[in-house]
Amino acid sequence: MKIKINKSDLISGLHKIQSIVQTRNTMPILSNVRIETQKKGIQLFATDLEIGLQDFVPAEIADPGMITVSARKFYEIAKELKEEEIRIETDDHLQMVIKSGKSSFKLRGLSAQEYPSFPEIKKTLKLSLNAAILQEMIKKTSYAVSSDLSRISLNGVLFHIPGSKKKSIEMVATDGHRLSMVSRELLSAGIAEVPLKVIIPKKAILELKRFLDEGDHKDVEITVSENHIVFQEGNYTLLSRLIDAKFPNYEDVVPKENHIRLMIQRDLFQGAIRRVSILSDEKTNSIKLSLRKGEIQISSSNPEVGEAKESLSSDYQDEELEAGFNVRYIQDVLSALQGDEVTMLFRDSLSPTRLEDPLDPGFLGVIMPMRI
Repeated sequence: MKIKINKSDLISGLHKIQSIVQTRNTMPILSNVRIETQKKGIQLFATDLEIGLQDFVPAEIADPGMITVSARKFYEIAKELKEEEIRIETDDHLQMVIKSGKSSFKLRGLSAQEYPSFPEIKKTLKLSLNAAILQEMIKKTSYAVSSDLSRISLNGVLFHIPGSKKKSIEMVATDGHRLSMVSRELLSAGIAEVPLKVIIPKKAILELKRFLDEGDHKDVEITVSENHIVFQEGNYTLLSRLIDAKFPNYEDVVPKENHIRLMIQRDLFQGAIRRVSILSDEKTNSIKLSLRKGEIQISSSNPEVGEAKESLSSDYQDEELEAGFNVRYIQDVLSALQGDEVTMLFRDSLSPTRLEDPLDPGFLGVIMPMRI
């Protein structure tokens, strides 16, 4: 292999795969990136066997070839080079020579033939989704994914297409203590005739979010097969295995009869709970909301440190109510919303609380209260 490549293009491609490769693994080759020449550039591919990322980087190809080298070391070298033009060659001993200006590096490689290949995808569904909409849906659900590895069905985000009669797409996440759900209209011609439910692992969702957060993107092509899901935008392709489990029947836990309504300015509420949470119990992260006519009192107490209280004026006119919550759960919902206000719907002190965004009827959050 013999190529010339632009430094910024190479860094951009190598940067995307850094969170995919594993530095500690029983298969050393998985800490490498596979580099393969194409007609007008090189294709980078990295995988941890659960998710894989493929990206194309333009380059001048003098001699085709392929190799795998340490993804981290290659990235660190590329970042430190002073010149924009980088010359790369490989030899018959699986060694890569990287030259730029007066700098020269040699990286030992491994055979690309030994690297896991991109699996063949037999699609069951293909659709196109606006990148901004997908980015927003991930933002409004990913925080609620469970980290408890013993509950595998909760370790990802449910990707749900109800079917052709309901032209929409839903994403749902829950950890058993809170739930987040967002629904958007689906205009793609590839709408499923029958309902489709798959669970996308948290790592893949966060990797996709990282990519979408880094710039403006066009529509994302989504392909679903029996065991995998693929997201593709331009030269970027993210592949993930699906979680082989049944997602809980989330619709049964969504409260539908909560009649006590509180509407409050989001930024004022965020600021108050952030200040009060400074003295919350570090184990429970608990705060208490006390609702009275015309006023909301937010308080926390830690016997070893002290206590905090803050009151906010409100147009609240329902019955008096006190409820305890994990402050982080409320903060996560508020940070995901875009409107200036948030609506909280209560049934009583111990029943699940429903959170809504008045400007986004497609969003719903649910938080289980705490005993205080």
